[in-house]
Amino acid sequence: EAGEHHEHLIDIESGEIIEFQNEELEEMKRQVALKMGYELVDHRLELFGKKIKS
Repeated sequence: EAGEHHEHLIDIESGEIIEFQNEELEEMKRQVALKMGYELVDHRLELFGKKIKS
């Protein structure tokens, strides 16, 4: 769905940016903010990695 929040996984070797969504991660971020006494209104998360060679 357009407008849904997504995260980025950035391949440090190729520079490719992979967009992904994960509802479990979204809920975890909301819970962290709540435990600290905040309502989460926005965030940014970027993961950096390299492909696992098999």
